[in-house]
Amino acid sequence: METKALPAEASPAADLREVRAALTRPGAMFEIQRADVRGNEMPVFTRRLRSLRQLLEASARFGDRTYLVDGEVRLSFAEHRGRVDALAHALQTEFRVAAGDRVALFAANRWDWLVGFWAAASVGAIPCAMNGWWTPAEYRHAADLVEPVLVIGDRQRLERVARAGTTVAVLSLDDDLPRLLREHAGKSPAPVPVAEDDPALLLFTSGTTGRPKAVSIPHRSFIGFAQVNTFAEVATRAAYGMPVPDRAEDLAPSDDVVLVTAPLFHVSMLQGAALTAAVKGSSIVLLPGRFDPERVLRTIENERVTGWSALGSAAQRVATCDALGRYDTSSVQYLGLGGAPASPTVQELLRKAFPTASNTLGMGYSSTEAGAVIASINGAEYLAHPTSTGRIMATIEVELRDETGTAVADGEYGEVHVRSPYTMLGYWNDPRASSEVLKEGGWLALGDVARFEDGLLYINARARDLILVSAENVSPTEVEYVLEASDQVDEAAVLAVDDEVTGDAVCAVVVPRPGASPTPERLAEWCRARLAHYKVPTRWYVIDGPLLRTPTGKLVKRDLRAWIDAGADTAGPPPAGA
Repeated sequence: METKALPAEASPAADLREVRAALTRPGAMFEIQRADVRGNEMPVFTRRLRSLRQLLEASARFGDRTYLVDGEVRLSFAEHRGRVDALAHALQTEFRVAAGDRVALFAANRWDWLVGFWAAASVGAIPCAMNGWWTPAEYRHAADLVEPVLVIGDRQRLERVARAGTTVAVLSLDDDLPRLLREHAGKSPAPVPVAEDDPALLLFTSGTTGRPKAVSIPHRSFIGFAQVNTFAEVATRAAYGMPVPDRAEDLAPSDDVVLVTAPLFHVSMLQGAALTAAVKGSSIVLLPGRFDPERVLRTIENERVTGWSALGSAAQRVATCDALGRYDTSSVQYLGLGGAPASPTVQELLRKAFPTASNTLGMGYSSTEAGAVIASINGAEYLAHPTSTGRIMATIEVELRDETGTAVADGEYGEVHVRSPYTMLGYWNDPRASSEVLKEGGWLALGDVARFEDGLLYINARARDLILVSAENVSPTEVEYVLEASDQVDEAAVLAVDDEVTGDAVCAVVVPRPGASPTPERLAEWCRARLAHYKVPTRWYVIDGPLLRTPTGKLVKRDLRAWIDAGADTAGPPPAGA
């Protein structure tokens, strides 16, 4: 299941829709049937695993292949499994962790974070992926919400746990884990029955609209995430005439080496990288610490990285790094984008910076609550439709609805509603918030505004971020794309501010490119040549960057808005990222 770049002149030998239909027919590798999922009939893969523990056990077939690289630590699948079993046995016998207990993971990206995750899941506990950047107060809010019986963390984060004033058992990855692995080596946890729709993970929302909520993700979602992506990859290979076996278990192990630079407490890294590698037999390379573009380039060269999912502005920062030409990046065969839309200008920049991945550049669309990738696009289709998020994935249903809840026609904008076996169970201990997004019939309202056009999904903007200027809708994303196409602009955030005449006014916060000195007048002139008059920002802030983003790469517009509301120029420096 290697990911190989296609030659520029390559074209599918078969219609992808026909290939997908063949792969999902009765008796085929990815046969789909309809089944009851939490009270609603949905399409599901007939042959599937049922829990994270089963998935871990299935990965044993990869044996001595490298699973995890973290600096000097290199763990094979067999070595990783041994350490997971040892820690899982310790959790059961020393810490008395039982099925359904919450176990918090509060540490930087490191190999033993993943061992802790798999170990907790193996004993039927519910891992809670805490944001490693939280302050003691932020940690306290999350801990009060999910009530962990144990916190597994590094020294730095466990100091914050102590300052938070919570009373909870702790397991230090630095001080306790080495002893536990030695004393429990060779032992395995007692089997624990786990159902597909039991909670497998509590993952926190990015907090762009308020205090983070804990999303309860079932085991079914983890398995489905990997299976949906595997199906998409196999279908693409088949469409291009590449050989495909009859059974999923006969797929050859992948030689992919995937770079992980974003936090493991984000779905794109935990599920998209670590989980997927366990299914494919591929490797992941952790790169913890402050993001450094040259360090990324050095790691790509040293580890012969084949794939990188770059969230937010990460890929752009590497692509514009002065050191780019000093490192060999020819091993990179796939570059994935996520966390926030990438403008066509940025996409072209990345294709030029990583020519070996220019034909496979792609992105996926999802959310923490959705559980699996909803739509994806890559290769030639992404080049032809650079503002689309692609086609809907197998076993996923999407409906766009207007304010009355009625489905809209193709070409019209509506709020994205998704239904699949993989959506969240709800927000932990928050039935009110859950009821606001979980709708009748198993549908989940995402809050995004989108349209369908020729089977492709186009995301407009967050519904709550839409700007209404004299009854005309303005998409912040559209204006941001235009600004970022200027050679004067490095980053841009567009949001609504109050206006007595028009209701909303369009406000732009701009970070100049190095050496540039854009003025509001010149930026407005640039926009007026490319946008309708009501979309052109009328309030401008040109600031030193980078802009503040969440760990998933989304702009933190809430903090920008608070800074503007407080008087901006008199309110101190604007919120900025690292």
